[in-house]
Amino acid sequence: MAATRVSFRDVCLVLVTAVFFMAVSSAQVPDGALPRRPSLGVALGPHERGAVVTAIVAGSAAEADGISAGDVISAVDGSAVRLPADVIAAVAHHASGDSIRLEIIRAGRTESREVRLASYPRETMSGVSFEYGAVTLPDGSQLRTIVSVPDGNPLRRPAVLLLPGGGCGSIDTPLTPDLAQPGLMRVLAARGYVTMRVEKSGVGDSRGPACDAIGYTQELDGYRAALAALKQHPSVDLDRVFLLGISLGGVFAPILANESPVRGIIVYGTLAAPPSPYPGRSDRFFRELAPVDVAGAWSSVSSSVLVLRGEFDEVAVAADHERIAALVNARHAGRATHTELSGLDHCWTRHASMEESRGHCGSGRPDTTLSETILRFLQSA
Repeated sequence: MAATRVSFRDVCLVLVTAVFFMAVSSAQVPDGALPRRPSLGVALGPHERGAVVTAIVAGSAAEADGISAGDVISAVDGSAVRLPADVIAAVAHHASGDSIRLEIIRAGRTESREVRLASYPRETMSGVSFEYGAVTLPDGSQLRTIVSVPDGNPLRRPAVLLLPGGGCGSIDTPLTPDLAQPGLMRVLAARGYVTMRVEKSGVGDSRGPACDAIGYTQELDGYRAALAALKQHPSVDLDRVFLLGISLGGVFAPILANESPVRGIIVYGTLAAPPSPYPGRSDRFFRELAPVDVAGAWSSVSSSVLVLRGEFDEVAVAADHERIAALVNARHAGRATHTELSGLDHCWTRHASMEESRGHCGSGRPDTTLSETILRFLQSA
């Protein structure tokens, strides 16, 4: 990643919603199902006396209890709150339906409230059904899967599996569904494709070691299990399954495609070799990833491949994308296409220049170029 000014971890932080929506893993798995995590239903910010409520989710437990924007949560279950993360950690000890005791400061006065936690909401979309399931890994970890299926169409449909970026943010964001990677998948869902997302270990509803502690192999196992489950879905056309790798997710794409053939691969803002270590992922992750022959994996890919990069991407370099296309085409001439998308940053928002883009990934003007380019490839592959 020579000449890179911003780390993949920095960009992953940009892709996560800036507010702290309250949603954490539940305590147990009843009847073999993966339960929905509990939700308090507030957005939080820092405050000198605890965590200030900046917004309330409509229909949430917080709204039902009368909590308001501007309230400061100073304690949860008797433990003092210093940061929004303290509230998240306290709620993590509960399950949906549990009651928690909050100390609230409002207009200078402290009051105690007992709030019953609701289940985190599910994503909805007109004309599309969302199925919440799980895949189980060899170590017993259970990862949340979210499959979208077009309504009213009995025919098997082409399908796209998301391989998300390298951070530990959630891809289950029903409160902000149209942002970032989940939003990109919703565009595909609206156009009639079956889509699948899988949470990483310890993220969202998923049960297992924390994402920032797992290794590359365990993350790969999650994608392997998800791809196998997607291919078994009754709505999926097995001859038209695609992988969409965003950022570091693109490194996993050729590995998976060589193990389980797919119709096509799309990668955006990715690498042609393992990255240098960066904060937010374990040393184990990078040790296991370092010897992986990513270039060799791309050389063996026989699927159609679309290699995309934003013109003003300060994270991923053009040479890596050119190399990926060349590696595929060296053995299967014409299978890979490399395209630079004018004006886009690593988070596929639009800027007027690299100077304007630098340090502002995701803060440019919303743009549909990436989704339109992906859709053209899916329709033609």
